[in-house]
Amino acid sequence: MNNQVMSNHERRKLLRFYCSIPSELVEVEGKNNLVEGTTVLDFSNEGLRLSVNFVEPSPGATTEVMLYIPHKQLITSVTGEVIWSKHVKNKMEIGLKIKEIEKQGTKDVLDWVFPRWLEKEKKIRDGLFIV
Repeated sequence: MNNQVMSNHERRKLLRFYCSIPSELVEVEGKNNLVEGTTVLDFSNEGLRLSVNFVEPSPGATTEVMLYIPHKQLITSVTGEVIWSKHVKNKMEIGLKIKEIEKQGTKDVLDWVFPRWLEKEKKIRDGLFIV
């Protein structure tokens, strides 16, 4: 699947798929730090944006996240580097650059989010969904 960006205003070289993937923050900066109820808000081959409570990791920190792929009963572990974090609506959003993920894990996530993203894009194009 080629997911190169077609848009001029997007800075990323890979397409970002907006999603809602249940997850847990397992480790931050080498310390076990289980935070349940976190959510992956978008995902690409190189990174993800995570919404989380109670944690504010420093840029450069190594973080491990467990992703739970809905309807497939799959769990994928992702290790990433914190690139940025910011407060958004009483939560922290964290941008992670993916350092390690199983090849099958990336495929499973993209196989789950791509059809949902495509359906939403069609609805936006057809005027059935307002951004």
